[in-house]
Amino acid sequence: MRRLWGLFFLTLLFVTACAMTPTRVEVTRLVTEETAVPGSATVEVPIEVEVTRLVTETVVERVVSTRPAPGSVERPYQLLFAPVVDANIISQRAQVLADWLVEQTGQQFQVGIVDNEQRVIDLMCAAPVETIGFLTAVGVALANQQCGTQVINTAVQANELTWQAGMIVVRRDSDINELADLDGKRWAVPSESSVPNNWYFQALLAAEGIEPAEIVSLPGDNTAMLAVLNGEVDFATGTYQPPLMPFLTRDWVFGEDDPEIWRQTGVGPSRSGIGFVVVLGSPENGGYRVRDARSGVYDTARNIFEETRILTLSAPIPADSVAVGGALSFSLAQQLGPLLSEFAASDQCRESLCAPDFYAWLGLETAVSADYEPLHFVINTLGWTDEALLMTE
Repeated sequence: MRRLWGLFFLTLLFVTACAMTPTRVEVTRLVTEETAVPGSATVEVPIEVEVTRLVTETVVERVVSTRPAPGSVERPYQLLFAPVVDANIISQRAQVLADWLVEQTGQQFQVGIVDNEQRVIDLMCAAPVETIGFLTAVGVALANQQCGTQVINTAVQANELTWQAGMIVVRRDSDINELADLDGKRWAVPSESSVPNNWYFQALLAAEGIEPAEIVSLPGDNTAMLAVLNGEVDFATGTYQPPLMPFLTRDWVFGEDDPEIWRQTGVGPSRSGIGFVVVLGSPENGGYRVRDARSGVYDTARNIFEETRILTLSAPIPADSVAVGGALSFSLAQQLGPLLSEFAASDQCRESLCAPDFYAWLGLETAVSADYEPLHFVINTLGWTDEALLMTE
């Protein structure tokens, strides 16, 4: 039993010694030895024995940081922009926002204009505590994958949508009824750099194992729509905007309403007196306003809607967005989202983010991270590199 206790004590001593800084101390203590003398009682004889024991001491080291706090004059939060327009315009317009945020938060903000969008992402990854980036949806997804940035706002575009989408158009008399039927067919792409009109469908077809026989690059929606109408290609992609609904009583709902919901009237589109493509009159009068890419060639090809149909839509791709560094203060990140939405609804935004010569946004809404999953799908499926980001729109 003494051996077991001794072993336990030594083990405990070893663990304790590893956990703390050991100091060796030489000590002398008395150990008694029992000596048996024949014909007499047992005699205890004191013996001096030198032993070494471990005495532990705790060392406390205080580290004092001298770096200024984020949001201070010496270390302001950075509002980062890629050169989407002239740098002087960005500097002037964005400073209005920076000054407004200083007033609202009591923190300091500074405008930063960098070479390109990837550079914005690099800076957000390098300084995640103090950066706010104005990015495309693709940029948001890449930044999130690279260093955990978080999106807080999505822009309301001039068409009043916070998303964009592409569509696949085929001739109504074709034998193409589902995605699998596109295998081995000729495809007209209106813009190779477009996410909804090209890259999303590239990823979708690749994921389904569908390989077009040829991809024809054309300059814009109009030529792509005419190419499929005239039978020069088997299918074409183009920009999809949902129709405006009768009496404007509700919005068309993605995933619930048919892309060509107006066809249920049994009446084809016509040109309104003020130049819109409508079905049964303007929405104000109970009709539909048709806004997809085919409306752009309606005057030169009045049979475009009669002869073609939409096979499918892309997933909705979010509009330009605002994201924050992955280590930005949680409380500030929560505060910034509503603040930016408030700013975008104010008159001051007309001199800043909403100015026609800058982003021309109509507003900013709270972002939903799940809405950016289609971008992660594209990036992961196509194996996008950082350089590919600079080529998208």
